[in-house]
Amino acid sequence: MIRLLDRCLERFEGAMMVVCMAVAITLTFTQVVLRYVFNAPLFWAEEVVLYAIIWMSFVGISYGLPRASHISVDVLEAFLPSRFAWPFRILSCALGIVFGVVLLWLGWKLTATTFGRGQLSPALRIPMGYVYAIIPFAGLATAFRYALEFGRSWRGDTRPVGEETPTLM
Repeated sequence: MIRLLDRCLERFEGAMMVVCMAVAITLTFTQVVLRYVFNAPLFWAEEVVLYAIIWMSFVGISYGLPRASHISVDVLEAFLPSRFAWPFRILSCALGIVFGVVLLWLGWKLTATTFGRGQLSPALRIPMGYVYAIIPFAGLATAFRYALEFGRSWRGDTRPVGEETPTLM
């Protein structure tokens, strides 16, 4: 069941990354053509591109974890004696879970507060709570992915993180 949930999350995140990237690239190109060729820019395009990039960044936190594609400093783990590598990996995963939970909690509070105040985006006039909703999602997905890694490490699985995970969808 957990493996199925992980695969569904991975596909959803992959699709979100593709859609956000396609929206950002398409709108940026369209905006350049409309602005410099036709002298008729879209007033809302920059805002949508900005939100798409923000969403990609937050989704990318969780999406990059199974692939070990985040920047990491593993020099400490490399210099630790092998008997300390396991506790160090467990501690790293526990800190990742804490980070995800904090991101979930604070993101939820920010989203709820923003909806409560009725704040609207400047150009599109959509509720900013929809834009901020990606933060608690990213926190939940990050905590979930770190919990999976914690379980793998606890069982003593020493394969590299991204070795068993397929790429993009």
